[in-house]
Amino acid sequence: MRVRLSLAGMVLFLASSFLAATPRHPDAVASSSSLVFDSDESAKVTAQPVDLDPPAPSFQNPPPQPAGTVIDRILFIGNRRVRSDTLKARIFSRDGDPYNEETLRRDFQALWNTQFFEDVKLRVEDSPEGPNHKVVIFEVKERPVIRRIRYDGTHSVSESDILDRFKERKVGLTVESQFDPTRIKKAEVVLKELLGEHGRQFAKVTPQYERIAASNAVILVFKVEEGPKVKVGRIKFTGNHAFSDRKLIRAMHHDRPYAIPLYFWNITVLTKTYDREKLNEDLEVGVRGLYQDNGYFKVVVKEPILENIDTQGYKLGVPLTGRTHGKAVNITIPIEEGDRYHMGTLKIVSADPDKALSLKVDALKSIFPLKPGDIFSAAKVRKAMQDYTKAYGQYGFIDFTAEPQFDIDDAAKRIDTTLRFNEEKQYYVRRIDFVGNTTTRDKVIRRELLLDEGQLFNKRAWEISILRLNQLDYFDRIEEDKAVEIKRNQKEGTVDLALKLKEKGKQSIGLQGGVSGLAGTFIGLTYQTNNFLGLGERLTFSAQFGDIQRSFTFGFTEPYLFDRPISTGFTIFSSRYSFNQARQEALLLGQSVSINPQFIQNYNQNSTGFTLVASYPMKRLSFARIGVTYGLTRTSITPFNDASKFLFEDIQFRSVAGPSALNGIVSSTITPTITYNTIDNPTNEHTGKSYFYSFGFTGGPLGGNVNSIENVFDWKYFHPIQKRRNVLGFHATVAHITSYGSSTPACRSVQPVDPVTCPAKVPNEVPPFSRFYMGGENDLRGYDIRSISPVTFIPQASAQPIAFHDPTAGGAVRTFTIPVLTNVATLPGGDLQASGNVEYRIPIVGPVTAALFFDGGTDGILQKNALQLDPTGFANLVQQFPTSGVKQQLSIAPNTNFRLRGSAGIEFVVQLPIVQAPFRIYYAYNVHRLHEEIVAPTPFIDPKEISFLKNAFNGLDPTIFPLQIQPQLNSILQNPGRLDYFEPKTTFRFTVSRTF
Repeated sequence: MRVRLSLAGMVLFLASSFLAATPRHPDAVASSSSLVFDSDESAKVTAQPVDLDPPAPSFQNPPPQPAGTVIDRILFIGNRRVRSDTLKARIFSRDGDPYNEETLRRDFQALWNTQFFEDVKLRVEDSPEGPNHKVVIFEVKERPVIRRIRYDGTHSVSESDILDRFKERKVGLTVESQFDPTRIKKAEVVLKELLGEHGRQFAKVTPQYERIAASNAVILVFKVEEGPKVKVGRIKFTGNHAFSDRKLIRAMHHDRPYAIPLYFWNITVLTKTYDREKLNEDLEVGVRGLYQDNGYFKVVVKEPILENIDTQGYKLGVPLTGRTHGKAVNITIPIEEGDRYHMGTLKIVSADPDKALSLKVDALKSIFPLKPGDIFSAAKVRKAMQDYTKAYGQYGFIDFTAEPQFDIDDAAKRIDTTLRFNEEKQYYVRRIDFVGNTTTRDKVIRRELLLDEGQLFNKRAWEISILRLNQLDYFDRIEEDKAVEIKRNQKEGTVDLALKLKEKGKQSIGLQGGVSGLAGTFIGLTYQTNNFLGLGERLTFSAQFGDIQRSFTFGFTEPYLFDRPISTGFTIFSSRYSFNQARQEALLLGQSVSINPQFIQNYNQNSTGFTLVASYPMKRLSFARIGVTYGLTRTSITPFNDASKFLFEDIQFRSVAGPSALNGIVSSTITPTITYNTIDNPTNEHTGKSYFYSFGFTGGPLGGNVNSIENVFDWKYFHPIQKRRNVLGFHATVAHITSYGSSTPACRSVQPVDPVTCPAKVPNEVPPFSRFYMGGENDLRGYDIRSISPVTFIPQASAQPIAFHDPTAGGAVRTFTIPVLTNVATLPGGDLQASGNVEYRIPIVGPVTAALFFDGGTDGILQKNALQLDPTGFANLVQQFPTSGVKQQLSIAPNTNFRLRGSAGIEFVVQLPIVQAPFRIYYAYNVHRLHEEIVAPTPFIDPKEISFLKNAFNGLDPTIFPLQIQPQLNSILQNPGRLDYFEPKTTFRFTVSRTF
């Protein structure tokens, strides 16, 4: 049953129960609202507007009391959450005190000022103790508790955005807090500002409340009417002569439209949301800053003229999606440029006239970027102030401040500058403590610091120390301004440093894998004990399994040997690589292909070995290190067809020819290195650069049967932009390999020796497996791994079958073979490669990052004389085909040597903290690819052989040779080997890795 009360009954009810979270005067009358009783005896008051400026309750003077009256007791009625003892501590009167009306007035005001109550009443009653004893009673009505806060009608901002802004502005309005009209008013203002930043300049915010039945609690509701979104309309300037409107608009970073810049104008793509605060910043920092940075020191940027206009457009800019209506603000900015000023004299003085500067004035003046006569620039002056702060920070003056003063000479159009330096006190380091390193030992951290206790506090050295700790990757990213607590002792001139750290897991599991074109399907697992036993040591085991590649690696690194900055380590490895050109051609084309087995590569390469590494900083705690690596590798080649045998046996990279050339290939290499690395984090780079150079020397006095020299240069650079949120990354690498020395060819052991085809000595060459192949996730993302290489042709003798019908045997089919010199197309790899990568990394949310990228590079053979047939094989070919004109120097297919490749695209990376692996998917478009059929030189058949066959078959039957034999010979000569070199146009791939 539901009963609706009359207005009189409603007023009576509201007089005896909670009406609203608004303090009221005791005589206030309730506002009209309907009250509904349900059968379950629940009640709810509909939404009420919040009185944001409630009047304070009036103090009604109690009746006068005779002299000598004493306060017997002080009672509080109506307080539930706040204890009476707490309230007694807030007032001035105490039990037993003489009765004083003025003191009671102060007590009344003190209780109201606690903000605990929405109403306070005072009354005085007689005490049963006697006529001169009184009981003071405070009747209070507690403010309700906010059980829930709703934001109705918000679409442009999320609730989390609102809460973040409330926290930033310290509004203090939260769930379970008391209903406070002052805080609600502040929240209303902050919410309007937030909506204004999102283009809702005409938004209306109305705070309301809903009472929760049977409790002193409310639901606070912010009713929001966002109104139309306001965009930035036309921007124009008046009074500007030094700079065009286009350049001034480009200086307004917040209000300039998204546009395609052309030489004389811009093509507007999208306008930005209007925000008056951001407009003020653009006027001051952008427009005024541009003028002052170019000498117009007295420029005046006047109040902009704003014009609200109605706009019409299409949804998403597409006409078929329907029209939209909105609002925009046209902005007209008046400017008074004034005169252009130049730099005058520079004076550097101490702010304390009784104290001289600690640093030499001449040295300080050399830091200042402006010279007399230069166009005055406010930006350069600001930069100089930062440089002076850094310079003084290196000598312990951590509270140094510089104040520039300008003396403007309007007649000479010159600005004389005086810099007043307040050096303050010079500080020394008294103590350095670490907090949060539960596993990492203190000495591991201290050895990375450039500061010692007792030294001058060098701010630059401390910044580098933080960078070095971040490079270890033992801890979560350390922010210099947040992670360190500096306690000054001004009397002693010392500082105590407390560095707060949060350790990462010392054990990590890395996952690698994917489906990667020519790399096939693979999965890899890496287990690494980072910071082993808290001493910084690193133990690593990795394994990778796939249908093309397999590898195992075990390594150990000691970063500080004998507590000295000598990094040492070793690695033991085993790997297998399967190269099946027919299968990989099918992957390239996306379908099965038919290739002559004589013209494909199909082999396995197995390698085992170890490396020893040591490095040392060039000077104490330097970012530059010199190192040396020694590696010993044993390689065996297992060919599965003749083409692969030709590649490894006939190209003279060893003194041993024949089948033994494919086994027992030993490479003994020593590699000196030099590195310089200031990148802040090895896995999540934001800033810094690195250089790497190595010189690999293989063979000679080191042993082995491979002689080569390899040079590698690698460079990386990361630059933060957009307030250090996004990162622009660059990477480039160049590598070159060559051989040295000579050896005696195997043909010298066969008598007689032909000195023309078998010289006494032949130069050593680089083995094919040590040459460079490009393509894949590590250099050019749009191409398949090891797919980029020059194409060369290896001449080989083969026996081609010829069939004919024998008339003497009743037409039976007879076959014989004829020697043919064919050319096999193969990928020998290059001796010089160069590649570059550019990435624009944009954090999306949490561990997810997007990156726009461009990769480019080339691979080729610089020393073409390095591709020569082995003298033994060449001698056999000359002997078998003396008139073929075969050459020992191999030819390279056109358009394959040093052909530029490039790819552009987008990738998304998810850095999972548990497995410490970057999962990524990317799409790449190959802007310069090779897509053609490569045809080998025409096969050769000795004319004497053809003449012999013709004469032989003419004696048997004159029709056999022209009708049966000659067509087959023509087919052999007219069908040279062909290689379909079709690189993909686009690539979409999932991998677990990073390019750089």
